[in-house]
Amino acid sequence: MSGVYEHFFDVMEDLGFFEHIYEELPEDFTAVFEIARILEDETQELSKRLMPVLALQTSGGVVQERESSPDPQIYLDVREEYEAGMIRSPQHLPRIYNYQWLLPEQVFFSKLAKKELWVPYPRQPHYFGVDPESDEYQPDSRKQKLYVLLDTSSSMAIKNRINLAKAIVYYFLKTNMRELGYIQLRTFDTKIGELHEAKDSAGFQALISYVMRLHALGNGTAMARAIRQAVDDINALPQLAGTEILIITDGACALNETEIRTLLGKSIVINTVKIGRTQIMASKSYIHDRIFEDDTDQHKVIGRLQRRQRELQHQYDTAQSPHLRRRFEESLRAIKQEIDRQVNAMTEEIIVGYGHELERLSQLYLQVDDIDLPGLFNVREEQEQEIRRLFEQIATDLDMVCSLEQLRKLALLIDHLNVLIKNTHDRELRARLEELQKEITSRLTHCIEAELQQGGDGVFRSLAAADRHDLDFLLASASSLHINLWRAFIWKILSRFRKLAGRS
Repeated sequence: MSGVYEHFFDVMEDLGFFEHIYEELPEDFTAVFEIARILEDETQELSKRLMPVLALQTSGGVVQERESSPDPQIYLDVREEYEAGMIRSPQHLPRIYNYQWLLPEQVFFSKLAKKELWVPYPRQPHYFGVDPESDEYQPDSRKQKLYVLLDTSSSMAIKNRINLAKAIVYYFLKTNMRELGYIQLRTFDTKIGELHEAKDSAGFQALISYVMRLHALGNGTAMARAIRQAVDDINALPQLAGTEILIITDGACALNETEIRTLLGKSIVINTVKIGRTQIMASKSYIHDRIFEDDTDQHKVIGRLQRRQRELQHQYDTAQSPHLRRRFEESLRAIKQEIDRQVNAMTEEIIVGYGHELERLSQLYLQVDDIDLPGLFNVREEQEQEIRRLFEQIATDLDMVCSLEQLRKLALLIDHLNVLIKNTHDRELRARLEELQKEITSRLTHCIEAELQQGGDGVFRSLAAADRHDLDFLLASASSLHINLWRAFIWKILSRFRKLAGRS
């Protein structure tokens, strides 16, 4: 069979969903598979939008002959290529292609507002593993060093943002595995998560499994603390020199841009994927503090105007001549208008820039709209047929022997059909998917009941310790309101098996 689901179980195993289930799995966890396959299709709009992040490469440097180096792994490269891209930040304005300065002023500013000006962006060379014939993970100091900050705040549960974030992490790590050198990851919400790292194949697989099991939990986004922690981690280890930070978040937040820019220095780069269009507004008290209390050039101008206003007010109050009072009154009116103009200009500047500090701090900043799973998945009849053929292959194997591996495959198909049913607009197709789910559930029921009728002499008798751990987890979690259908069903059947085993 070839198609969308040819490698479904292989991917589930990569994601850590196929084997042990000691922890409660996130809701709709198999949706990551569907999103990841969309990212693999370069013709998809979502894939095109995220490609700059999915193709992140190592920073360049100075070429050295490897033979002359005491460490054969050292490799620094100054080669820099460029590719055209739309302007991403006003800071890139001086770098636009020169011919665009000749555009009519109105056209120029229109293109600037729509981010349609062309800018040459550096494109780093592609690095390969030490042994290009090998498919295994191969550490090499030429390869990328990346520090991922993954937002797990409760808002990430909205509109499948957390599943999109997981798919980005999975796709990035999986497709760049041979080029990776050292990957670190922390989650953040109101708290900063523990540090996880991958520097070999086992660590890489463990990191994927950890990310896939994450839940969106926290009620806030401690972005500034997360960045400070990442910088501290990077600075603490010499081998992390040149590490880039990748932030995946849905949160708009206000940051002390000057402080963080100082922390980053010239050696640490931030890249950001912002999911959704969440925005924050500056409060009146914040605007007041920025205008009248911060030590800025604008504040100094307003301060001088206010002092002059107080002097004129005093002169107006003490003037004896009506003529002088009229002159001071006109001057007061003019200076008040100038203060109001300055305050309004500063207020507008604060409002426009507030909450966009992360965008200005990022070398690469991608804004991705919330995904519409029904529209993104675009479930078709061919997919239903592919899943049916998968089921038929498993059923054929079950006719010969009822194995735990086949039962788990059936369980994953049932869970994945749940995801597709929830995200299918076509009523007729949804009805067929529901019918297929019932068929698979019925077959799972039949197989387990047949094993139980043997008194546990079949597959259950040969369970390894880890498998029994899985089944104990199923039994212990059965009362959970969020448990998936197949887990509740297996609990019901296996509880009967436990009674049989107790009597034997």
